[in-house]
Amino acid sequence: MEETTGELTPRQWWLYRLIKWASENGKKLSIQDIIDYQTQYKNAGKLTFTDLYIFKDAEGNHSNCPQIYEDKDAINECDRIDMTLCVKNNKFYLGDEEENIEYHNKLMHKVCEYSHKAKVIRKKISRHGQMKLFTYDLVAMEESNGRDYHQAFMRQQALVDENDDLKKKIEKLEGTIKLYKNENQMWKERAEYYKNGGNSHA
Repeated sequence: MEETTGELTPRQWWLYRLIKWASENGKKLSIQDIIDYQTQYKNAGKLTFTDLYIFKDAEGNHSNCPQIYEDKDAINECDRIDMTLCVKNNKFYLGDEEENIEYHNKLMHKVCEYSHKAKVIRKKISRHGQMKLFTYDLVAMEESNGRDYHQAFMRQQALVDENDDLKKKIEKLEGTIKLYKNENQMWKERAEYYKNGGNSHA
């Protein structure tokens, strides 16, 4: 039997055929619809599998019967089946070209979203043990402020250089003043020497 061959389990083949039949008749099946059909087929003795879907009374459609969503993914990954099971508003169906493209774009959006999240986590892992930048107040700087910090550092460095130049000018002026003071003292001493007639101890 076809149901026992290929990559899919008998339950997954049954689910695909059920959704295919519903789609051909213009219907989209909810989880409750699938469970109800399963009950009807079971009571009629038409099921070829024993691992039945179990409906759980829980909040959120995915948690009501996660096995159906898992089987949907298995069906879509099966090369033997050309058509794709689409899900919209938690209802299952075989979509037309436009619906397939919409479903594909929805999955790609999730891929990009999770890829970005994974990239962020990977970046955090790679930074483990690395040095962090801190402000002069010892506040950790976020990476988003890295450029601002770099520019601020350059401005700060310019102030340091300017301050060094001022210090050098001040030191030079102080040296000049000291020189003038020494010369002034020398001239005072000479004036005092000649005033006393050449006797500095007078």
